[in-house]
Amino acid sequence: MIQFKDQRLVQFGQRVRTYREDKGWSINDVAARGYLSKTDLQAIESGSRNFGFTTLLELSKSLATTPSELFDFEFDI
Repeated sequence: MIQFKDQRLVQFGQRVRTYREDKGWSINDVAARGYLSKTDLQAIESGSRNFGFTTLLELSKSLATTPSELFDFEFDI
């Protein structure tokens, strides 16, 4: 069975990666903060995992930001 990535997840993942890189952090740096694993971060950044609200909160803590900051980009609904 072929699965297609939801482009909104891909766009969000790109936003997360850009935000992380703008801070000068690697995935390992963010994972070391202890809120999300490296595997979870890679899945979010690649857009391959649809995640829930609590994961969004953990992601925000990992990046020392707020969910609203992570959603501050143009995307198609």
